[in-house]
Amino acid sequence: MTCIHRACRALLAIALPVSMVVPAAAGAPFGAADLAAEEAKFAAWSVRHGMRDAFVEFFADDSILLRPDPVNGRDYMRAQANPPIVLDWRSSLAVLSASGDLGMSTGPWVSTSKADPAAPAGHGQFFSVWQRQSTGQWKVLIDHGISHDKPATEAKLAAYDLTGQAAAAPAGDAEAGFAARTVAASAAVAYAEASTDRTRLLRNGRQPINGTAAIATYLQSVPGSWRWQPVKQGASKAGDFAYALGTYTWQAADGALQQGHYIRVWVRDAGVDSKRWKLAAEVLTPRPPAPAPKA
Repeated sequence: MTCIHRACRALLAIALPVSMVVPAAAGAPFGAADLAAEEAKFAAWSVRHGMRDAFVEFFADDSILLRPDPVNGRDYMRAQANPPIVLDWRSSLAVLSASGDLGMSTGPWVSTSKADPAAPAGHGQFFSVWQRQSTGQWKVLIDHGISHDKPATEAKLAAYDLTGQAAAAPAGDAEAGFAARTVAASAAVAYAEASTDRTRLLRNGRQPINGTAAIATYLQSVPGSWRWQPVKQGASKAGDFAYALGTYTWQAADGALQQGHYIRVWVRDAGVDSKRWKLAAEVLTPRPPAPAPKA
């Protein structure tokens, strides 16, 4: 996301005291719904203290934001002032590895002006990869998002706890396989093979694109060739959750070129198919076009 992209989250206004941001008790069960609750604490901090202060508090020391290229998220936000907005959000999709070390959360955000609360609100979707720290606390590792012009349509939280059964059946590098399949066949084929009815794509200016059928329809609207190049990757100890941050190039049929960054989360779930990586969610962010040369 961009600063006013997650300047930009959605729907919570519960102010929690500082004392509530604590690690989970040792050995206490922790699931995807609990990760969504961590997201709620993050959002409440933003409402109460401001977006900048919330990001500094909840981002990991090695966190990444896209501005538009990757930067250290905590350092970047420390250098900013709190923007004159109220930024709120909620998770509508949360996924947690069985090893309890990595998870993802995504959902709608809303921003309102502090100077003019009656002004039209901004809307969009955030996308966060969370990591459990050595202290037991959960912190945001990678964060981005998109904007769209209408309130989100998701009604309730979908929370998925992975089983960890994937670790017994190595499935190779999800990113390498997806990139190769895109080149050998097409993006439509690669996405069709990788997606499920749970898969969610985020594209600027659109509501979330959910499920295999909607993704196929979307891809028909953006014909052209795609290339993917991962830059940073990581995986859970259970081998059931993997994330990737990388660059992409899309060339339209008329030769128009778009480049930018993507973030993906892959899962292997016994409830779907533990032998193959499936795409849980993805967000793309185009790089701004280069300025025209001066005459």
